[in-house]
Amino acid sequence: MLTNLSDIDLKLLRVFVAVAEAQGVSAAQEPLLMNQSTISTHLASLETRLGFRLCQRGRSGFMLTPKGERMLIACRTLFNAARDFTRVSQSLNGLLTGDLQIGLVDNLVSLPGNPFSLAIKGFQRRHQDVQLQCRICSPTEIEQGLLNRQLDLGIGYFGQQLEELRYRAWVLETQAIYCSSEHPLFAAERPSREQIENARWVKRGYLLAQQLCPIAPHNLGAVAHHMESVAHLVLSGGYLGYLPTHYAARWVEQGLLKQLGGQALSYQAALSLVCRPAPHNEALAALLEDLLRARDISGAVAPVQP
Repeated sequence: MLTNLSDIDLKLLRVFVAVAEAQGVSAAQEPLLMNQSTISTHLASLETRLGFRLCQRGRSGFMLTPKGERMLIACRTLFNAARDFTRVSQSLNGLLTGDLQIGLVDNLVSLPGNPFSLAIKGFQRRHQDVQLQCRICSPTEIEQGLLNRQLDLGIGYFGQQLEELRYRAWVLETQAIYCSSEHPLFAAERPSREQIENARWVKRGYLLAQQLCPIAPHNLGAVAHHMESVAHLVLSGGYLGYLPTHYAARWVEQGLLKQLGGQALSYQAALSLVCRPAPHNEALAALLEDLLRARDISGAVAPVQP
């Protein structure tokens, strides 16, 4: 039975969390920089120290036991508390420290003025020693990551906002309907709304506010969870789909995509900054400030606050 935490125990617990989040010993080898045998030995040592089984592992697959699920929650609470303590103690001298986990929807890089990169540039000029970890996520993955405390900040589209999180509108972008040069409607001078609605469409795997979309296609033939996936399917010639105009512009210029329906069938969607209503985090507050400043400097269109 584990009664007092040692440095070795903390190391074993971190191995367990990595395995649980990777959903298996084999998948945890890369993030842990350990081989499978070493990871298995560490897990067995931890289970011996605790006095109970944390997970089922073997040919039948990986699965946490009920006690393992509770231990995972306890470990995340422990490590998040330790991280918060480090941030507070090291920020007392004015130095921003720690690490920030950021989840982004894909293809923000083509936003006018590239405000995210501009914000990172400004953040790097601060008195800070913060490690930024950025990953591309769907909006649903961003919200789940924030709720699980695996992310500190998200940027994406969120049609239905969760009460547990705090959202702030950041940048507006125009979404328009596109078809590729391989699609039958590409040659049509002015395809009708009926033709557009009845064509085969790629559907987003996440929900935007329904009232934003001015069209309700009937034939949904594919689902995509990231913007790049939508682009791949539209460029194949088999589907119509909504894409941000700034993102589609490169293919329009090459004659590979064509916008359909014009402004009447386009809509504006707000990219939002989202985080937890957690205890004050100096580094996160500074980055949020830089994101808003970069938006204004870049000339990106800001949503009207309600």
